[in-house]
Amino acid sequence: MKKWKLNYALCSTFDGPVTKHSFSLRCFPKEMILQKVENLNIDVEPCSGFSRGRDSFQNLLVTGCIENAHEIFQVHVSADVAKGAGDEPDSRESYRLGMYKTPTSMTKCGVGLNSFYEKIEKRTAEDDWTRAAQIMDMIYRSFHYVSGSTGFYTSAEEAWHQGCGVCQDYTHIFMALCRKEKMIVRYVAGAIPGEGQTHAWAQVWQNGFWRGFDPTHNRITDEDYLCFAFGREAGDCFLNRGIYLGSAGTDQKVLVKMEEIQNDE
Repeated sequence: MKKWKLNYALCSTFDGPVTKHSFSLRCFPKEMILQKVENLNIDVEPCSGFSRGRDSFQNLLVTGCIENAHEIFQVHVSADVAKGAGDEPDSRESYRLGMYKTPTSMTKCGVGLNSFYEKIEKRTAEDDWTRAAQIMDMIYRSFHYVSGSTGFYTSAEEAWHQGCGVCQDYTHIFMALCRKEKMIVRYVAGAIPGEGQTHAWAQVWQNGFWRGFDPTHNRITDEDYLCFAFGREAGDCFLNRGIYLGSAGTDQKVLVKMEEIQNDE
C-alpha cells in the first residue's frame, strides 16, 4: 500500500452578509477495503457543530447550518490514507447494482454520441473491462481537455458536441458509452497526487470487483487515486453544496494537496 497525506481546503467569500447557510459536504476520503483512512480531521468555520451521516450511496455526508450572519465560509479536511493497488471487491449481486446501468440526464447519449458510437470499433472482447479500456482509448483520441470550457451541469452530449471539456466530461462520456453496452459503471469523485483541484473518473463492475478507468489520462487507476464519493453521475457526488438567505454573490476557491508519505524503512 501507498500512504498519502491529504489536505482539502475550501474558502467561499460573500460580497455581503448571509444567514441561515445550510451546507452539505462529501469532500472526505472514503473508507474502503483497499483504502484505509486514519486521522481524519474536519474543520468548518464559522460553525458551532455539524452532523455526520451517510447518503444513499454510503458516502460520508457532513451537514450543518450557520444561522448567524457571516461573509466567509471555510472548510479544511486532512487525513492520512493508505491505498492499495488492484480492483475493489464488491460481492453484491449484479441485479443490486442496476442503478449504475441506467443512463441519467448527465450520461445520456444524444445524436452526437450515438453517431460516434456507431463509428467506433465494434465489440469483440468478451469481458467488460477489456471493452471499457477500448472505449476509454477511443474517447482519449477524440476528445480534448480544455480547463473551464464546461460547467458542472454540462451533460455528456453537450460536452461531446463542443469537442472539449474537463475530467467530469470525460467521465460522463465514458459512462454514457459504457452504459450503451449495459455495463455497470459508476462515477467517482476524488483526488490524485499533486496540488490543485479534485479529479473524477469511473469504475466498471465485473464479477464482484470494481476496476477504475480514468479517461482523462487514458489509464487504469491504481494506488495513486483516492476516492471521496461514488454515484450514478457527478450530481450524486457534490463535494460541497450549500444554500443561504441573502442577496450576496459568492466566490469559491478549492485547493487539494495530496503528498505521498515516505516509509522510514
